[in-house]
Amino acid sequence: MEISAAMIKEVREKTGAGIVDCKQALTETNGDIAKAVEILKKKGLAKASKKEGRTAVEGIVMVKTEGKKGLLFRLNCETDFVGKTPEFKAFAEKIMDLVFAKSYPSSDTLPEDVEQLRKEAIANFGENILVAWKWIEAKGTLYPYVHLNKVASITDFGNLSDNAEVQDVAKKIAMQITSMNPICVSVDTLPADVRAEMQKTFEEEARATGKPEKVIENIVKGKFEKYYAEVVLMEQPFIFDEEKKVKDLFTELKKSTGVDLTVHQFIRLSLQ
Repeated sequence: MEISAAMIKEVREKTGAGIVDCKQALTETNGDIAKAVEILKKKGLAKASKKEGRTAVEGIVMVKTEGKKGLLFRLNCETDFVGKTPEFKAFAEKIMDLVFAKSYPSSDTLPEDVEQLRKEAIANFGENILVAWKWIEAKGTLYPYVHLNKVASITDFGNLSDNAEVQDVAKKIAMQITSMNPICVSVDTLPADVRAEMQKTFEEEARATGKPEKVIENIVKGKFEKYYAEVVLMEQPFIFDEEKKVKDLFTELKKSTGVDLTVHQFIRLSLQ
């Protein structure tokens, strides 16, 4: 049977395999498209298994929001060259849209259809491919921000308006989160287990100095203040003016506009 260009195109669209491989599979199956697709998928899975476990720290980070629902999505590959191709971005969008549509929870074990697409991507791009995502459910208004497709955040703001000054502060806060990677919004939202762990660490370090208990308390307090400045959003130095803390932006905004902008929560995702 003659293998037409249209048949090759159809098989290629369904598998992402190369023209030569598609034609060979069609020849083997005497033009049976369904069987050709099955053969190529099996070959793809075989190729995929050989690439599992290889380091994959390049790729793309993307964001998708709809109403109160927000998704940060990451597709890793091995090389920056592959990660920047239009085909890779299109594949990332395909998987992200599937995850979003089915509201799959984030897990170390991928849903079957997502895993199938991941293995097809390995076969198509010839590199190990990894998939990860994070969800956020808004209390207020979601504000997505992506930096160079390498790191992204979604911030859940309270009282976000279209006012230009408010929007400017919201963008700067999103950039702060993306750049400085805080773990919580405020001191009182620091997870209890993290606080307990740091308390133990700081006390041990302070006591190792051999100083009196009262002095140790002050040392621990000082260490916590430094720690808050590193991991608590509101206590971090503002990236565009380190003389200010992030919380100062909200105070200044309220004075100038009357808008009491707040941050309910946020999520962040990067390539590594």
